[in-house]
Amino acid sequence: MKQHSTQLIDGTFSPEKAKSILLQLLNDKMNFHYLEKVSNEERFGKDHEHSDKRIAELTEGKMKLIKWLQSVPPGETIKINCVIELQLESTQHSGKQAAAL
Repeated sequence: MKQHSTQLIDGTFSPEKAKSILLQLLNDKMNFHYLEKVSNEERFGKDHEHSDKRIAELTEGKMKLIKWLQSVPPGETIKINCVIELQLESTQHSGKQAAAL
């Protein structure tokens, strides 16, 4: 099987609940990159630029999400459909070692 998908979130939420769910996911992902960065600094004595870049991108996305959620009119709900799609890629010929997380 070369592909797989998982339905991570599928539902309608109040703005407060949507914010809680989505910010937790973003914070967990940012924490993953922070821990990867610290681990690389300790093991190899150097910073991991990819993690810094992803942390910055996720932080920007988080700020935009918060701003958008604050603009939701009172009484509105938010439909979230989040599917994780996985696909195998060969690294033998492309020289790619890892995809952006």
